[in-house]
Amino acid sequence: MLTATASTSTPPTSAHPNRLTNLDRFLTLLRDIGLDTTAALDVHRHLSLLVFSFALMVDHPADRTTTANRPLIPAPWLEEHTDLDIPTLREAAALPTPSPDEQFQALIALITTQVRSHLHSR
Repeated sequence: MLTATASTSTPPTSAHPNRLTNLDRFLTLLRDIGLDTTAALDVHRHLSLLVFSFALMVDHPADRTTTANRPLIPAPWLEEHTDLDIPTLREAAALPTPSPDEQFQALIALITTQVRSHLHSR
């Protein structure tokens, strides 16, 4: 039986080599455009979190429903809770819901802004 210390010092055996070579290539790309290793890792972590969240919260639900754009809050729920003091949320719920593609484009724009910010801070 492995102890906690032994298991943390043992390299992972479940990682496919492509997972590591692809990460290395992505970090190299970010370094080639001018980011240092710390900033490249920061961008990678942020991008991974955003893409994972997007897949779970936007893309997967969109693939499983016939409704193209689910509202922030369903109108019937808001109508049943008129006594709830949430004016900003009501205003936001009245706005059109961006499509999954539009949301993904916004995600990529955010990462692009982050990369540019790292480049301009050098």
